Amino acid sequence: MKAKIDTKVARTRTAILAFVVVVAILIIGYGTLYSTGITEGQYVEGDHYRLVENPVRRRPGEAIKVIEFFSYGCIHCKNFDPLLENWQKTMPERVSFSRSPVTFSQPIWALLGQAYLTLETTGTLEENHSRIFKAIHDNRRQFLSADMIADFVDGHGIDKKAFLRNFNSPQVRQALRQAGEDERRLVIPSVPTLVVAGKYVVNMDSRKTALDIVDYLVEKEMTEKSTATTENTQT
Repeated sequence: MKAKIDTKVARTRTAILAFVVVVAILIIGYGTLYSTGITEGQYVEGDHYRLVENPVRRRPGEAIKVIEFFSYGCIHCKNFDPLLENWQKTMPERVSFSRSPVTFSQPIWALLGQAYLTLETTGTLEENHSRIFKAIHDNRRQFLSADMIADFVDGHGIDKKAFLRNFNSPQVRQALRQAGEDERRLVIPSVPTLVVAGKYVVNMDSRKTALDIVDYLVEKEMTEKSTATTENTQT
């Protein structure tokens, strides 16, 4: 009889101990989550994003720009691309999305960046954007000249001659220079990197969380502009 009681007591103690351990784990987990600044969808400057020094001010009524700094030569950019495509489907109306190619002073990345801007200028990105990513990273294809890229996109929304003509145009060359200036001004550390409203550079440690941070910053920007407009109207 006593043995049965001892067994029951032991089981009860084990159950209580297990409950205490679970509670402790939950408390520690919550504390860790809170210490990282993620609480009820809130994100913290310095941990999840940084402010750009002397950002260009957004004009009243202008869309909030979300820009991805990327390169076709970056495997992480390729892997991130489907997440971005899905995110754009739920993007608020007052938000615009675009990409800006980086070079990091690498000739091949400059070539790929100029190719991207050529396709963007000619309205043929849809036919070629994913194809270029796949060719480089899935099929190990190398593009070492404008001619090689022109051969690849020929017949996919644009022919070779039109591609090369636009590739060497003043418009595309100026766009590449501007992309380089933006890369340096915003101090883009790596790719992919997302920038919101020209003033917030998102921490990209977690690609999925990065888009949640973008949503938070977009809402923050909308709220701040709305508050500022209301205060100006009242005064």
